[in-house]
Amino acid sequence: MNEVPMNPYFTALCLACALGSVTVLAAGRAPMPAAKSVANLTLDLAWDLAEDLQPQIAEAKAMVEAAAGRVRQAGAFPNPEVVVGAQQLPLSGNQPNEQEYVAGVGQTIPLGRRLSRAREVELLEREVRARGLEVKMREIRRRVHSAFATALYQDRASQAQSDIQQSAARAVAVMQARVEAGDTVRDDLARVEMELTRAKVELQRAESLREQAFVGLASAIGDATLTVKSLAGSMEATFEIPALESLVANLAAQPESALAEADIRARLARVDLAQAERIPDLKVELLYHRLEANRAHTLDVGLSLPLPLFKRNQGRLREARAEAAAAEARSRMTHNELTARLHESYLQLTGALVSSRTLKTEILGQADTVLQAAEARYAAGDISLTEILPVRRDWAAVQLSYLESLRDLMQAWAAVSSLADLPEHRGSAPPNSLRSSSAITELDHK
Repeated sequence: MNEVPMNPYFTALCLACALGSVTVLAAGRAPMPAAKSVANLTLDLAWDLAEDLQPQIAEAKAMVEAAAGRVRQAGAFPNPEVVVGAQQLPLSGNQPNEQEYVAGVGQTIPLGRRLSRAREVELLEREVRARGLEVKMREIRRRVHSAFATALYQDRASQAQSDIQQSAARAVAVMQARVEAGDTVRDDLARVEMELTRAKVELQRAESLREQAFVGLASAIGDATLTVKSLAGSMEATFEIPALESLVANLAAQPESALAEADIRARLARVDLAQAERIPDLKVELLYHRLEANRAHTLDVGLSLPLPLFKRNQGRLREARAEAAAAEARSRMTHNELTARLHESYLQLTGALVSSRTLKTEILGQADTVLQAAEARYAAGDISLTEILPVRRDWAAVQLSYLESLRDLMQAWAAVSSLADLPEHRGSAPPNSLRSSSAITELDHK
């Protein structure tokens, strides 16, 4: 059987196609980049990451850039037109030579300051986009602040539950030793084992909520694949709350109010543009005319101006005026919403501050005193295990309640800060509000 010789160029082409297919398949199966992770995440770092990773901020910045492009285009003069033509071309050879050739340029000249009005509109639209970016960044900061407060609370609550679980485990070990020594009955051992099981369940729940809060924080930052390993910050801070009247008086200087005012100016500028567009554009033509019959050269000048008989831009003017009125209504609505939100957030902030201070100054210390007294009586044999267990639960509940109050305080502060120029809540020291179960630990060692 005779072999058919293959074309070397065809062979090279097939080999290149095969290699390209393998490359495409390999690229399609390329492993995804590993998810980023961060440890000891602070609130400041979370804000910095959100400015870089949050898609909503990237979108708002892109819209500002798009508005800047429209500003550059709005003031541009119309391009000139090239006119080339021929007239009275013969269709047969017996017709007289009366051809005419035309060549020239035409230029549209906008009248009525339409170009300057259009540029002013786009400049104001760019300002609206820029103000919208400020509003979006402040909203993202509020969301990150609130998510950070929740994550920090869940992290501290998980640590507290871990301490409680470890104390319960030590109590079981002590009780087992006492049962083996004959100092107590097995019923007491069963009770402390139940407390250990309860502590383990609560710890698992706290750890799950902690992971969920970390995922929520990563989502608020703008990258759900971001792995938050640990947080660094304090839930306690000194809050100096200004008077509500001063905050309300400062609402006009906030980005939301500035956005509403910029929108009104942009809509009013569109009314001026619609009025300027009622004047039609003037078109000027300058043409060179060649007459073949007598070999003459002529120059033609023409002006054309549309007559505004049927279309006088009345609809556009009516639309612009209605949109300006709507912008003014939105501005009033924005002011009303900001005022209502500020009042609500201010009440939440003051309530959370009172609750946190009350727990810290009046309840935490008393809870420690009650627990230490009960542990001393239990060590002396004056009360039974059944009586000491509720005291321990109450002490743990007070600690968690205080953490919850600090979380609510941070979230309320974030809400008020998003509506007023307040100093941001920051902290880098570890929390010193949650005391470890020292009284229980002392008893375990006894």
